Parts: sequence; structure tokens; C-alpha cells
Amino acid sequence: MENNVAQYLPYYLIHRCIIPYTYELQPKQLLRDIRSFFTDYALVENTYYTMYNSSILFTDLVRYCNPKHRFSQTLSPKYTEMLRRHSSLTFQTDEYIQQLALHNRTDVGPRVYSRRTRFLWGLLTPEERTEFINTYILEDGTDTLV
Repeated sequence: MENNVAQYLPYYLIHRCIIPYTYELQPKQLLRDIRSFFTDYALVENTYYTMYNSSILFTDLVRYCNPKHRFSQTLSPKYTEMLRRHSSLTFQTDEYIQQLALHNRTDVGPRVYSRRTRFLWGLLTPEERTEFINTYILEDGTDTLV
């Protein structure tokens, strides 16, 4: 049995509030970001899941976001600001974000790594995604490991 929510909503609400919203044009920057997310992530996923695994992809992504502090307990300002792009972290304290990021590095299974990777990937701008691909896939990350 199909659960159709629209049958419980008043006619006026559907045709005067919901339907007009569906016809609004989305900003070009948002559409570009959505296309970039899927195409770039497909490329990264194919490369990493063929040659490596989800935990290595997550580690490289954290390493990209937190370059100078990758072996310490502190987060770089770039990484903190990137995490603040998420709506639930915008107004959180630095201590809360620090605790969250360190929690993300614990030993977990591949499904959790994949979910966290998508979370971080979604916070990157299209330019940052391109830079990650150039550094870690095309250049094989050799200059970042020094």
C-alpha cells in the first residue's frame, strides 16, 4: 500500500504553496555544485574503491582538509571553517567541532567511512573537489605526504 502524503493535504496548500515552489529556478551555482558532487564523487569512488578502500579515501580527504595538522590533535582553521558549512555546525563552538572531528577518526566499519566521506565531500566547494582530485588522484598525493 502506497503512503501518499498529498492525499491528506488540502487542495489549496498543494496548488498555492507547494506546486509554485517546484517551478522556481534554482541558482546556477547550486546546480553546478550538485552536478560536481555526483560526477566528481563517482570518479573518486571508482578510483579509490578499485585501488584502495573507503577508509583510505576518508583518511586522504581528512588529510586534504587538515593538511598541516594531520598528525596532531588540533584542527586547521581551514578544516574548522569547512565543517562550519554544515547547517548544524554553523553556530557550534570550536571545542564541539574539535571533538566531532576527532570522533570521526576512530576505527569504524566501511559503511560508516563511506557515509562520513560523503558528508565531508558535500561540504567541499566544486573548486576544492577539483583540487583534491588533482592532488590525490592525478598527482597521486606524493607532494602532500612530504
